Amino acid sequence: MIVTIHQPDFLPWLGFFDRWKQSDLFIILDDVQFIRRGWQHRDKIKTAQGIKWLSVSVKKKGNYLSQLRYIELNNNINWKRQHIELIQRAYGKSKNFLNIFKNLKQIYLKNHILLIDLNMDLLKYCAQELSIKKPFIFSSTLNIKSVGTQRLVELVNAVGGDKYLTGTGAKEYLEENLFQNKNIKVLWQKFEHPIYNQMYGTFEKKLSIIDYLFNH
Repeated sequence: MIVTIHQPDFLPWLGFFDRWKQSDLFIILDDVQFIRRGWQHRDKIKTAQGIKWLSVSVKKKGNYLSQLRYIELNNNINWKRQHIELIQRAYGKSKNFLNIFKNLKQIYLKNHILLIDLNMDLLKYCAQELSIKKPFIFSSTLNIKSVGTQRLVELVNAVGGDKYLTGTGAKEYLEENLFQNKNIKVLWQKFEHPIYNQMYGTFEKKLSIIDYLFNH
């Protein structure tokens, strides 16, 4: 069984979904620390004015040392309207605008309290659009307390996995021998970013998944 493990990022890029599609089980890392400048609450889109960030506002006081699953949205400011309006301006003339925008807007306007609930609703919707039907579970349900590569090994082992699919960015820190000790084979993702019809000039890779959904 092929297992992949990743944090539930906010509207992530195509490579995220490629790993999910290739796996038999996706373990959602919900009990790791929130990363202030990471991808858990933001991603990039392409507009007529260039690359813009969609950044979700979260409550800051006391939150930046919290686990991701406890991070609360800051709904005291109207960041949702800002996102909706920016997406509408950027993709209003795109091929698939009407259907994708309607569904995204419905998710945005739900009364989410936690960041992870928003992210998971968006991830499940995007997976549906991409015909990804592979199951997922949350790492917090497995009660693994170790850290680093050892934690990944124990998570894969806990669900009966014998293969671990990971991205090439992990080559800098992953200790493959720890997987070998448990007879788990490490698979390195081989993802070639597709080139599709994209508005506003030169093609940009690694944008939010919504760029692909709107345009392709």
